[in-house]
Amino acid sequence: MKTVTDGNGTTCFFEMSHHGTNSGAMLFVPLQVSLVEQVPMVVYYHGHNNQHSIEGYIKAMKDRDFRPSLRDKQVIFVEPWGGPRSRFHYYQTPHGLQELIDQAMSIAISNGAPARSSPAQSPPPDSLILAGFSGGGQALNGVVWTKGGHYHRLLTEIWCFDCMYSGEGDAWAHWARHHKSIKLRVRLSTGEGSGSPRHQCATLHSDSKGLNVDIAGEVHSTHEGLPGKFISTWL
Repeated sequence: MKTVTDGNGTTCFFEMSHHGTNSGAMLFVPLQVSLVEQVPMVVYYHGHNNQHSIEGYIKAMKDRDFRPSLRDKQVIFVEPWGGPRSRFHYYQTPHGLQELIDQAMSIAISNGAPARSSPAQSPPPDSLILAGFSGGGQALNGVVWTKGGHYHRLLTEIWCFDCMYSGEGDAWAHWARHHKSIKLRVRLSTGEGSGSPRHQCATLHSDSKGLNVDIAGEVHSTHEGLPGKFISTWL
């Protein structure tokens, strides 16, 4: 595990093993967090790319590094690696996400400030926000729509950034109708060229009256720049 502490906080790049294959993830604990079990956790599923590690993915583009904007926030930020030859599909399952949350909490307790001995069974975060960007929407769908995993009781918000490509508009409306205590936030950029997220968002919007859904018009932004415009302001 690689740990870096700077003016933004503490970052841990760690490996998780599944069936003998390792896959990386990033954990970030901002400077202002004192007890990690008392703040929300954001799990962020990034988009498709050709990098070969989560660290490489973030370094490849300034828009992908949210840590400077999160330095004063009360949150734990977790980002599983989903590039070539990763085990990203495992973290799209309830069991895989639960394992990711548990391991991230254990590492956060052991490496945060103040660093402490991690208990045998890691405590859950105070609450949970799941976010998907671009191709990471498929992972988001899997962990939100599939039953199982103790994390469901922690969910407070779902964030969708340019990530509806497979007819999700009706499915998200159906989900929101049965989960009114959880806020669904959807944002679209002018920089996404396929049109699919716009079409699905329009479908969701038409069916979302009276539901806990936050949809806005297109944001003047590049595709990659969209998440960074909202992640820190929503926390």
